[in-house]
Amino acid sequence: MKQPLVSVIVPTKNSSEFLDLCLSSIRSQTYKNIELIVVDNFSTDSTEKIARTYRAKYYQKGPERSAQVNYGVEKAKGEYVYKVDSDFVLDKYVVRECVDEVSKGFDAVIVHNTPDDTVSWIAKIRKFEVDMYKYDITHSSARFVRKGVYQQIGGFNPEITAGEDYDFQNKLNRAEYKTAFIDAEALHLGEPRRLLPHLRKFFEYGKDFINYKKFNHRESKLQLKFRRGVYMDNLQKLYKQPIMSVLFLIYSFMKFLSGGLGFFYGSLITKKD
Repeated sequence: MKQPLVSVIVPTKNSSEFLDLCLSSIRSQTYKNIELIVVDNFSTDSTEKIARTYRAKYYQKGPERSAQVNYGVEKAKGEYVYKVDSDFVLDKYVVRECVDEVSKGFDAVIVHNTPDDTVSWIAKIRKFEVDMYKYDITHSSARFVRKGVYQQIGGFNPEITAGEDYDFQNKLNRAEYKTAFIDAEALHLGEPRRLLPHLRKFFEYGKDFINYKKFNHRESKLQLKFRRGVYMDNLQKLYKQPIMSVLFLIYSFMKFLSGGLGFFYGSLITKKD
C-alpha cells in the first residue's frame, strides 16, 4: 500500500546556522514519502542555498512564521502537514510514528520538543522543565496534523506572535479533534546561551501575550499561570534533583517576572492607544 504523502513545512529567516542539520534530519527519516517545503522570510544569508541543496520546494513569504506556515500549507500536496522550526533536529522515527498514530484515528500528533542541554546552563534548566511537559496536552501543541483539519481550524493565527502553538492546540481542542502523543522527539538546537537576552525575549513575549489572551481567554488562565499542575505530577523528579529544582524555581521566577512586566507594559500601551 502506498504511503500517504507528508508535507513538512519549515519556516525560515536567516536560519543558516542550524538549517543544514534540520533538513538533513528530515531527509533521514525512516518514512520516505515526504514533501519538503521551506517558506523563507526574505533571508539575507545562505538559507536559500541550503534549502535547495536538500531539494526543498522554496518559497518566500512574510511577515512572520505563522503566515509562512499557512502559506506552506496552501502549497502543500500532502495528506498530512508537519511544521518544523528551522533550529530543530528530528529523531529518525518521528514522521513514521506520527503517521502510525493518525492511521489509528487521531487527527493531530504532538511531537515533544526537548532542549539541547549541551548549549548552556540555561538550556540544562530548560530541559529539566520542558521534559515535564511530555505527554501533557495543556502545555504542548500538535505540529503534525491532517491537512483538512489544519484548514478547517484556520491554521496558525498570524495575529499572534507569542503562543501561536498554544493557540493552535486550543483550536484543535475546541473543535474536539483527537490529539495523540508519540515517543520520538525533536531536539531544539537554538537554546539561549545568555540570561539577559533570554529574559528580554520573555519581556517581549509578555507584551505579545495580551493578544494571545484576547483569543484564548479561558485557556490562558491555566496555560500562563506560574504554579502548574504538571509540576505536582513530577514531584518525585523535583525531590530527586534538589539543586536543579532550586535553580529551576529561581529561573522560573525571573522568567515569569519578565513576562509579567512585559504584559503590564503592553497593557499600559494598549490603554493609551
